[in-house]
Amino acid sequence: CTNRLASPTVRWMVQIPRLYSVYKGLGLVNNFQDMLVNIFEPLFKVTLDPGSDRQLDTFLNQLTGFDCVDDESKLDRFTSADFPSPENWDLPDNPPYAYWIYYIYANLYTLNTLRKSLGMTTFAFRPHAGEAGDFNNLAATFLCATGINHGILLRKAPALQYLYYLKQIGLAVSPLSNNKLFLDYHSNPFKTF
Repeated sequence: CTNRLASPTVRWMVQIPRLYSVYKGLGLVNNFQDMLVNIFEPLFKVTLDPGSDRQLDTFLNQLTGFDCVDDESKLDRFTSADFPSPENWDLPDNPPYAYWIYYIYANLYTLNTLRKSLGMTTFAFRPHAGEAGDFNNLAATFLCATGINHGILLRKAPALQYLYYLKQIGLAVSPLSNNKLFLDYHSNPFKTF
């Protein structure tokens, strides 16, 4: 890499911001499928032909996983179970959290299957979940993620907490970050998890 970020001891995670509505409002994407194509098409291309972009190939070998991040305290406006497919999601509003999680998971699963078949490194999916917002976010990540960042709301959802324990889905709890935004340091459930 020409940016000198490659290291034998440092690994990276990519955060995918849930900003579809911003990009749609700016006219940068026509629908949610455009977002997925922008994120994943270069990754599939360089997996199939590493020489097509040596820098991206080198970076992918330094990458451990993907995160999906946004302000979870904003509740989803959509509650219907009948959502359009990504190419038909041309609404100005952001898709619900679970929708994002599923389609990122599905693309990562396919990418990881391809990379594994070619003897390449694969990626974890560790989105932000359960820092604020609805318990449905934790249910979505239980189904799709290999681990989550935060998860402090599991303290209020013992059944989900137990499921996370049974499946050994890891939590990256950040008491100091949560202290400023969501939960007093002394009330953080880190010690009990």
